[in-house]
Amino acid sequence: MCVISCNNYPKKEHQKLFFIIGNTNDFADNTKVFLKKQENNTISLIDSTQIINDRFKFSGIIEKPSVFGIYIDSLKGQIGLFLENDSVLIDVNQNNLSKSKITGSKLNNQYLDYIKRSNQILSKTNLLYPLFQKSRAENDAEKLNEINAKMKAINAENVQFSLDYAKKYSNSYIAAFILQSLLNDESIHKDTIASIYNNFSYEVKKSDFAMETLIFIENKNKLDDIKN
Repeated sequence: MCVISCNNYPKKEHQKLFFIIGNTNDFADNTKVFLKKQENNTISLIDSTQIINDRFKFSGIIEKPSVFGIYIDSLKGQIGLFLENDSVLIDVNQNNLSKSKITGSKLNNQYLDYIKRSNQILSKTNLLYPLFQKSRAENDAEKLNEINAKMKAINAENVQFSLDYAKKYSNSYIAAFILQSLLNDESIHKDTIASIYNNFSYEVKKSDFAMETLIFIENKNKLDDIKN
């Protein structure tokens, strides 16, 4: 089925499609599966299908690579993937959808690499939460300030990692996705964002993520002009 409207994006001769093949284990036939897209901080339903003989399939055409999520009826969570017009195979982990194995897409592999490395940095805060709760219960202001400083340092480390990643992979849509996700971080100067954006390739600049970043930069420049 064409899950991204072919009427909106006319198919060119020999245009490549995307295929998502999902393998499941011991799911009841006709269990519903949903393909959704993350867009402008909202999740919109793109299409749905059903599991038959422990397999489901989506196919179609997308104009630009973007972040999608696959949801399975009655299960918590989602299978997140950065989708382009390519073939993707998913071995579903029904105990934890986020840990499902995804193969076949170089772009998605890079997306997973970024998420994994970012999570490794942020996971350092897991050790601090019990200490934070204990210090708060004891009303230990000095300890709380110490823990908060460590958490801020971990967040700053992750922000710097993300900026470096976006700068290094300027020819990848992942870079535009990362930079757009950092726009609300007030610790990042808009000139830093503009510098990384300006190094994006022409194709990457056409992505929705990059366009949102450009609007952000232009609005910041207008505010600066007014203040000056």
